[in-house]
Amino acid sequence: MNKLFLLIFSLIFVSCQINILEQENRIIEEANKYQAEITRDIWGVPHVYGKRNSDMAFGIAFAHAEDDIKNIAENMYLYRAQMGLKEGADGAVIDYLIKALKIRERIDEQYDSELSLEVREIIEAYAIGLNYWMIENPNNKFKKHFPFTPKDIVAGFAIQNLLFSGVVTSIQKLEKLNGNSEQSFSNLFENENFVIGSNAYAINSEKSNDGSTRLMINSHQPLEGPLAWYEAHIRSDEGINIMGGLFPGSPFIFVGFNENLGWGFTVNKPDLTDIYRLVINPNNSNQYLLDDEWVDLKVEEIELPVKIFGPISWTVKRDVKYSKHGPVIEIGKKSYALRFSGMEDIKQVDQWFRLNKASNLQEWQDAMNMRSIISFNGIYADKEGNIFFIHNSSSPKRLEGLDWKDLVDGSRSKYIWNDYVALNEIPQILNPSSGWLASTNQDPFKVSAPSDNLKKENYSATLGLQTRMTNRAYRIKELFMENNKISEIDFDNFKFDNSYSKSSRSYKYVSTIFDKEFVEDKLIEGQKILKDWNLKTDLSNKSAALGVCVLSPEWLAEQEGIAPPDTEEVFRDCVSDIDKKYGRLDPEWSERNFMYRGDRKVPVQGGPDVLRAIYGLEEIDNDLKAVGGDGLYIHISWDKEGSQDSKSIHQYGSATQDNESKHYDNQLELFIEEKYKDTFFKKSDLKDNIEKQYLVPFKQSQ
Repeated sequence: MNKLFLLIFSLIFVSCQINILEQENRIIEEANKYQAEITRDIWGVPHVYGKRNSDMAFGIAFAHAEDDIKNIAENMYLYRAQMGLKEGADGAVIDYLIKALKIRERIDEQYDSELSLEVREIIEAYAIGLNYWMIENPNNKFKKHFPFTPKDIVAGFAIQNLLFSGVVTSIQKLEKLNGNSEQSFSNLFENENFVIGSNAYAINSEKSNDGSTRLMINSHQPLEGPLAWYEAHIRSDEGINIMGGLFPGSPFIFVGFNENLGWGFTVNKPDLTDIYRLVINPNNSNQYLLDDEWVDLKVEEIELPVKIFGPISWTVKRDVKYSKHGPVIEIGKKSYALRFSGMEDIKQVDQWFRLNKASNLQEWQDAMNMRSIISFNGIYADKEGNIFFIHNSSSPKRLEGLDWKDLVDGSRSKYIWNDYVALNEIPQILNPSSGWLASTNQDPFKVSAPSDNLKKENYSATLGLQTRMTNRAYRIKELFMENNKISEIDFDNFKFDNSYSKSSRSYKYVSTIFDKEFVEDKLIEGQKILKDWNLKTDLSNKSAALGVCVLSPEWLAEQEGIAPPDTEEVFRDCVSDIDKKYGRLDPEWSERNFMYRGDRKVPVQGGPDVLRAIYGLEEIDNDLKAVGGDGLYIHISWDKEGSQDSKSIHQYGSATQDNESKHYDNQLELFIEEKYKDTFFKKSDLKDNIEKQYLVPFKQSQ
């Protein structure tokens, strides 16, 4: 019996090895259909060229895998709805949502019909590029995710829509409303809580002192993980030549520039999600009331693999119910249906491709008109001197007169929307007379000079547009309004401004301490430190440690949409904590705020919600470790003759995972010193600054 068992086991093992070998041979055969040239500049940044777009995609996949295979590979847990295998029961909650929304099923059904052939060719080449890297690096730690498929990549784009649609936040609020304080959907992406803001601003010849058009791209992301920026330059002979930032798993640039134009995106929060309150038949839990009739819910079973211990897992089966509104969430004894923008759309990849290929304003606007990228403010600039703002939102075309902010009556079909408002019905400004535009996650009706701003009353209340103002919004407005003409140096100084505005919520929150009467010496001392604060977060500042400590809970509360805590309680806690840590209440900011990289720990200027955005978490030693905010940022300019210059910086370097590479942290010093490096976007600049150049696939595989 034992011999028979061993024989069977051996046959199975050999069969598996043969299948793997055959699969690898097929991938190598496919890889040899492409050829890409990867040029690493002196900073390690990849400049990838291919004759065809597919060659280029193959090359950027390989280059990015060299630098960040960990995040690319581990994203597959999410894209394949296998978070339960990574994180156990908590991860399975995310899998439930992805499977309930049928993301992978929609991709299977729509892949050939909804995605253009040229985009499918790019996605397929990108997947092969990742797989080819895996074969060339057989000792890597991520073999279990091999092979990557084109549909994995498309799923990544579709799932990102969940993060920016507001659906996860809406579910969390619903859980709290029903007495469930556990935010079970809060970890859709690692460190997603630090996707908290962004800056983008532009000027043209009306505002610049030399007739130039300038653009600052400064999207804030987590500094590490699957939503951290990676800088790259991709180029083909089929119309793409673009450089900027992308995330692991993308063949396209998300924010960046080409010869003719550039754009930055910032997070906005229009109302893109509706939750319908369903009336369930008391005699049949699988029926709901719609237009005075009991209608059957569609019930389907899904399987959720869940890690139990180590490699041991168990598959849990759960029912998912669907109404005509969308998937149903049951919380306690109540049932709700979800409906949100883009829930059946997989064409995000097509829209990103069209943005990457755009060569002028009209082509860029046409790409935005696809509406598959459901949110983000956009700030655009080009060599023709155009500057443009759009509060992009694929806003549902809802019935007027209803308060859509609250739960919606699910018993009336007239409230089930199917279309989006037209692009010209959402806020946008082209070439304001002031010559400047700025987007810092604020009210879309306050993005330029008062005379150029749009009027809120001209837009439907059903759009649910945000009305918040960030400190960054107040500061950038003050800086532009205080300066008649802007030089290149001014433009950069605005980016590195580290002050709080007296008009901001932050200052108003802190200032409530000023008139309180304290008797304790430490509190009186702390009160004076706050009163004397110049509202800056520069390295030598002796009030910033206490000031930022006091204002941070208010900022976090605003992010979560809840009331801020009592100011005096926060102040007392901060005085106690700062005094205990430093032995005084006025340590310099350089003793408190740090960038960490490997074994390096370097003081950094800036703080939460200032233009020099640094978001820190307290470490075990109570120092603040920067985990989000300023990462990759880019300054592009076109002079009055249309000649382009560009410069950029990354918070660490191009080798995001390899701590033995010099590019693991070789940009950190420039980042700390608030300086830039050259992008080497122009071929004439790149040729004199090459560190390494090679072709993929390698010859030995041909």
